[in-house]
Amino acid sequence: MRANTNPELTAAWATVPDVAKAQERHEEAAKLRRAFPRGKSPAEALAALQAEAVVTFTDTGKWPTDYAKRVAKAHADALAWESEALALRNLEHATKAAAEDLRDSLSPDVLEHLDGRLTEILDAAKSAGEALGGVATAEQAIEAGGDVLDAWRRLTSLLKDYRNVRAAQWDVLNAVSLSDDQSRMRTWRAQGHGEVKDVRMADVPPYILDVLRSGAYDVEFLVWVAQGGAGYVPTSYDDLEIHVTAATEPVAYDDHGPLVDLSPRVLPPREPRPAKTYTHSSTPHLDASQPTPAPPKANAIHPDREPSTADYF
Repeated sequence: MRANTNPELTAAWATVPDVAKAQERHEEAAKLRRAFPRGKSPAEALAALQAEAVVTFTDTGKWPTDYAKRVAKAHADALAWESEALALRNLEHATKAAAEDLRDSLSPDVLEHLDGRLTEILDAAKSAGEALGGVATAEQAIEAGGDVLDAWRRLTSLLKDYRNVRAAQWDVLNAVSLSDDQSRMRTWRAQGHGEVKDVRMADVPPYILDVLRSGAYDVEFLVWVAQGGAGYVPTSYDDLEIHVTAATEPVAYDDHGPLVDLSPRVLPPREPRPAKTYTHSSTPHLDASQPTPAPPKANAIHPDREPSTADYF
């Protein structure tokens, strides 16, 4: 792994020595490729000899008698050089892929180690925080002296370890995540996610939320996390995403959506419209054995129809 000054990150990766070994192999392969001398490809070597023979003939009028022998040797040497150069390039790519695959597959072990370290730090901070007795500043701790001052000094030392664990956590998560996931994690981290679980962000005190978002950890924040018991280290990107969702979405859902009033609408009764009887209307004659009924009394006039071409031609 690359050099770093974070002791927590170094100790975490040391729990999976296979990753460091694979990284060393990749670095050795890269050094071999860079140290390999520059040479010519077979095509370049042949082109150089051809150009040289042409110049010789142009200057002397004689074609080199050893041309074929020189061409065979140059081609063989160039082919050997090109083969080794390609092999070293493939070696570098293969060792890099192997180191990355091993790092990705073993990163949960590293993050679990960091989670264990965080638990140790918070357990110690919880007992030290109980000894403060409400003291919130270094001046108050100095004034109180005794056990309170010792507890403050202890918390100050633990605060440095806490910062290193959090920095190591994000370093590992970024190292094993794709660029899109890294972008989302930066957004989540800026919103305060990734350090406490089972707590909705709306329920976090404003001052604590500001510290989570900025990363400006202090003793008061460390005591709050230790006493709350919600501190954790995500073991993967998926684990982080689960806790982010739980911390931001509502606790309960209405699967049916908003209530809809489905009761029938009561409409006013429609006024009956009297039937229209025209001058050409007739009363149905249902019984042929009876006299023809008189035509009904007209109460409407039929409008004139639209004129058609038959009216004009």
